[in-house]
Amino acid sequence: MALSVTQQVAVSYNAVLAAMKGAAENQWAESAFMRELERQGAIKVSNFGNQLDVPLDYRRNPGTKFLATDLETVSTSKTEVITSALYDIAELVSPIVWSTKDEVMNPSENQKVDLVEQILTNGIESHDDLIEDKLFETSTNGFLGLKTLIPDNGQSSCGGIDSTDETMWRSQNATYVDDTDIENAFTTVWNACAKGSGSKRMPTGMVSDSATQAVFEGSQTPQQRYVDTQELKAGFKILAFKTARYAFSQYADTDVYFWNPKSLQLRVAKGFFRKRKETQEFENANGSIGKIYSALQLVTDNRSRLGVAHV
Repeated sequence: MALSVTQQVAVSYNAVLAAMKGAAENQWAESAFMRELERQGAIKVSNFGNQLDVPLDYRRNPGTKFLATDLETVSTSKTEVITSALYDIAELVSPIVWSTKDEVMNPSENQKVDLVEQILTNGIESHDDLIEDKLFETSTNGFLGLKTLIPDNGQSSCGGIDSTDETMWRSQNATYVDDTDIENAFTTVWNACAKGSGSKRMPTGMVSDSATQAVFEGSQTPQQRYVDTQELKAGFKILAFKTARYAFSQYADTDVYFWNPKSLQLRVAKGFFRKRKETQEFENANGSIGKIYSALQLVTDNRSRLGVAHV
């Protein structure tokens, strides 16, 4: 006897999720930036509490000094160099709905498998596509975007810390006009984020819209650099600027964000990222609903290592 659609959804979800690594084969989703975050380890699974508590080592120990004499007194004040940024938890759901008529129209095992793969693939891609979309906004129902974490002027409040007062909580920024000065702006932001040539938190990723990446690419001809020869063979273009992989997203704009996976992370709740919720039948309709659910938040523990080049 063929499994029902509900049973197929339950047994097929993990297999469909695993098979979706790589490029999306549809006409609306791409999630290129999401894939780059995942590739660099910036999607971090962790246990959540009432809020996300992100510790910050925010200053040099103020008692540290050179001794003028061998018996000079040292500070006995309590060492206070650690604080925390606090982030609220955002929730995302992608519903998967089918009717009893779908059961009637897909009676065989193979038909049900095809139907389930289609609705699950669409549900998971809808989930990831919406995340990428909202990453380039300020905030969406509590989910913080890059425009909040890395504002054009470097100053805003996030994580419960106002960078207007706390200068250590300001991100880096520079302006550009066109291809004549875009490389100079990139260099200014990259250097400010790196703080030193040996920094472990220097930018490893950049992202903007495709048109802005094309402006930069044109300014580099014929010296443009690509990061991965295998990606070139596959048709992808991930440009390089210093240590950073420069990707583009269909949802981004002319703001070019600089980031690294230590300072910018998409935190997702352990056991609750792309989680399939149990199927429920509608009480007053001939159909069923399943949900793909995530608890997540975009966070930073060091805004001074993040930056943006903007018009």
